[in-house]
Amino acid sequence: MALNLKFNVTGAEKIHCESCEERIGRALKRLPGVEDVQASAKEQRVSVSIDPKRTNAEQVQARLQQIGYEVKLGDAA
Repeated sequence: MALNLKFNVTGAEKIHCESCEERIGRALKRLPGVEDVQASAKEQRVSVSIDPKRTNAEQVQARLQQIGYEVKLGDAA
């Protein structure tokens, strides 16, 4: 069963446009266990569905940091 994670962008680098949203999606979908990614420039939020048997919130957060986004984990469902 998928675990839904929400990350709020907190750093100086923001999600500015659709290209930023797509870049985040491509980077996260390369991680094993990431099933779906929705990045929102309007909300400054990244929602990620993962298979918790294959990846975790820390790995997703680390990948976001690798591409320049400081994020904080919000609500998980």
